[in-house]
Amino acid sequence: MATSCAPRQSFQPQARLSVSSSASSRSSPSLPPTMTELDPQTSLRLSDEDDDSDPMQASLPAEMEEALHLQDLELMMHWCTTTYRSVMRDRLDKPLWQTVIPRLSLRHAPLRHGLLALSALHLAATSMSPDRKWTYVVTAREHQTEALAGIQSAELYDLTTAECSAVFALCILMTIFPFAYCQINNVEDEPPHDDDEEDDGQSSILDEFIEVFQLTRWLLGAMNAVTDRVAASDLAPLTTPAEARPTMPDMSRLVVQALQRQNELETAREPAQHETAVFESAIHHLSDSLETLMKGAEPKTFAFCWISNVPAAFVDLVEQRQPFALVVLAHYTVIIHHLRDSWWMGDWGTRVLREIGDALGPDWRPLINWPVDATGCFLPEI
Repeated sequence: MATSCAPRQSFQPQARLSVSSSASSRSSPSLPPTMTELDPQTSLRLSDEDDDSDPMQASLPAEMEEALHLQDLELMMHWCTTTYRSVMRDRLDKPLWQTVIPRLSLRHAPLRHGLLALSALHLAATSMSPDRKWTYVVTAREHQTEALAGIQSAELYDLTTAECSAVFALCILMTIFPFAYCQINNVEDEPPHDDDEEDDGQSSILDEFIEVFQLTRWLLGAMNAVTDRVAASDLAPLTTPAEARPTMPDMSRLVVQALQRQNELETAREPAQHETAVFESAIHHLSDSLETLMKGAEPKTFAFCWISNVPAAFVDLVEQRQPFALVVLAHYTVIIHHLRDSWWMGDWGTRVLREIGDALGPDWRPLINWPVDATGCFLPEI
C-alpha cells in the first residue's frame, strides 16, 4: 500500500456513524488542530529507550500492564485470533499481522490503539446484539481517536526505524477503519439517546466516500514518508507486491481509451472550463490500477493507490458532482468491488456506483456501462 505521493487532506471523525472531514491548507501536511490538541501522551515516541530494538523482543512495561484492562485484552485476543486475517494480503503476511505487529504495538501506544480500534469494529460488525454492537462501535471510535493522534506528520522524517514501522502499520489500519466504520450504518439498531437532536438526514454514500477519500490520501502520504525506512525493517514484506492471482480478461485498455476520448470531447466542447490536465492525470493513474488488477495482483496491495495519486482538484470536482468526474470515479469502483469479500469493504463499490448512476443524466449514464457490467450493479432505467 506504499505510494509515491503525499496527499494533503485531513480528517476528523464525528460521534455518529458517519465521517466528516475538516479541510486543512493544501500547502501543509500537518494534522488539523482537532487531532494535534489531543493528549500528548499518545505520541509515538514513548520513552528514551532505543526503539530500534527487535519488536519480537519487546516487553510490556509494568505501568502499561496495569492500565490494560479486560476489554483491551478481549480486543487484542480477537485481533490475534481473527481480525488480523482480514488485513493479510497473502500467507506470507500472517506472522507480521498476527505476531510481529501486535508485539511492536506494546512499545507504541498509537499502533496498539489502531489494532484495538479495528478489532472492536470487527466485533461490532459480527455482533447479533444491538447493545453490544454499539458498545464496540463507541470503543472503536475512542481507540481510533487515540491512534490518529499518534500520527505526527511533522515528525515523520525524524523517527527511529521501529517508529517508522509502527507508523506504517498504523496507517494501513487507519486506512481500513473508515471503510468498515461507514459499513456499520444501520442507525435503527443504535440505542436511543435522550439528548439526541432531530436528525437532518443521513449523508449520502458519495459524501461519505469523499470524506474517506480525503482521510486515505492523508494517511498514504504519511506512509510514503516512511516507506524507504520500513523496507529495511522486519515489516519489509509489506512494502513489496503480494503473490499474484490468476489473470483476468483485460478490458482495461479499451475502457481507458474510451475515457481519454471523452476527455478530448469535453475539452473541445468547453476548452476554457474543462479541467483537461486534471482528468488526464486521474485517467492515467486509473489505467495503472486497472492494468494491475487485470494482471491478477492482490487488490489490497494497490486498491488505494489511485486515491492517493489523483490531483486534489479531481476530488473537488467529485464533490461538485461534475458529471465526467463521477464517470471516472465510477470506473474506480470496479477496483474496490474486488475487495467486497473483506468484511471492512463489503458492498462499498456498488453502493457508490449506484449513487453515481442516480446522479448522472441520460446523456452521461451510457459512459458507466462497463463498471455497471463489471460489478453486476443494478441501475433503474431513467
